[in-house]
Amino acid sequence: MNILQAENISKYQIKVLRKVFRLFELFNEDVEELSAAQITQMLKYNQTTVFRIISNLEEEGYLDKNPDNGKYRLGMRLFSLGNLVKPYQHLKSVARPFLQKLNQQSGETVHLAVLHHNQTLYVDKIESNHTIRVVVSRVGHKLPAHCSGLGKVLLASMPLEESKAAMEETGLLPFTKNTITTWNKLLPVLETVRRQGFAVDDGEIELGLSCVAAPILVDGRATAALSISAPRERFEPNGDNFTRMVQETARDLGEALQDSMNRISVSKDRT
Repeated sequence: MNILQAENISKYQIKVLRKVFRLFELFNEDVEELSAAQITQMLKYNQTTVFRIISNLEEEGYLDKNPDNGKYRLGMRLFSLGNLVKPYQHLKSVARPFLQKLNQQSGETVHLAVLHHNQTLYVDKIESNHTIRVVVSRVGHKLPAHCSGLGKVLLASMPLEESKAAMEETGLLPFTKNTITTWNKLLPVLETVRRQGFAVDDGEIELGLSCVAAPILVDGRATAALSISAPRERFEPNGDNFTRMVQETARDLGEALQDSMNRISVSKDRT
């Protein structure tokens, strides 16, 4: 085999991998199963090529065939591998320097979170150096969305009916005397958050704890949120500065994530 032949094989193998990746990306929470014909139509690849890819993936355990309807779904091999990957690793790695800077600027605890199954999932956290710290939040754990600045920012970014349905599903449970516990009271708060571009929490999940949060926008959508949290006595004198800091950092992080996504898209288009 000469060098030219080796290069051609290498290029072909990369193209095949890209086709496999595109196939995997057809599946999501709303699309759990697809027939071979649907996969072929959606990918717009040669039918023979798609059947070969499906057969190999099924043989290796990356796709499973439903015996009842003949459709394919993601296989247990992918599930096993997925459990080895830390969730939201890309988001966390891009965001980390921004969180560190925000932590240094504010001197307080900062959080990075996403909305997961209608709850606030904490992706990253950097503690303050103060003796009194924020203990209610932990990385990898979830808290209700209706009683935190992070959660309210993310809920406010959703269509009204979706956020209402989310709250009906989870319920607006009381955590403190300041917790909002009805949709009629939460709705105007979310409308204000959407209008002003940030949300606050004044002892709604833990008495004496305050925070301000802002959305991280990618492609115009709030994909995550940032916050600064501190005991109320430290937060109140610095509220305006904290709000400015968290909004500026969220904007800069959103631009960095957008650039990252654009580079990935360009890379895909070239293959």
